Amino acid sequence: MTLDDALRTLEGEGDAARVRDLESRFGTRRFWGVAPDRLESLAREWRRSVPFPERLELARHLWTSGVFEGRLMAAKLLTQARIAEDGEVWTQICDWLSEASSWAELDALAAAGARRVGAELSRMEQVHALAASGRALDRRAAILLAAPLAKAEHPSEAETAAREAVTGWLPDLLDDPDKDVARPAERWLRTLAKHDPASAKAIRRAREAAAQNPESDEA
Repeated sequence: MTLDDALRTLEGEGDAARVRDLESRFGTRRFWGVAPDRLESLAREWRRSVPFPERLELARHLWTSGVFEGRLMAAKLLTQARIAEDGEVWTQICDWLSEASSWAELDALAAAGARRVGAELSRMEQVHALAASGRALDRRAAILLAAPLAKAEHPSEAETAAREAVTGWLPDLLDDPDKDVARPAERWLRTLAKHDPASAKAIRRAREAAAQNPESDEA
């Protein structure tokens, strides 16, 4: 599949009414108004038909196309549980995270990146750095990239250690002044409560205690 083929297909799925809705939410950009479920369906088809490394190259072209749906599709093409020799894919996702200009782009990238984190937990070091960023989109990315850790039913020793590291900075994101950071952090904690209720309860109790005794944080 060529870039021109991909762009023609996406443009053909566009809807003018949806374009106006996207403009009201994300500002003036190049939108084609492709419905989310159709994007997802096309992504599944293209992942099956375009192998690596050609798929990564197509994703790169789509990202730089300047079209909103092109960027979303670029991320979706890389959203896969198992990718052999995925180091280049992870690096590309991280680079794009720094370029994302909306939560929609970032969330699509984080969905792809979370699979790569699940495949190689050493990548959590980069996630921790994002959590401490002054950029709200980076902090949102951190919590979304850490999603596999909250969902683990029977975590390994390494997964348990990685989860505990997340709970070290999670309280800051729960209290983040940006609701687009605080809300996914709260969802992460609710997910954790389903699989590790004791840890989730301890986090909530610590936050309640800190709220009742703010002087202790300053000491």
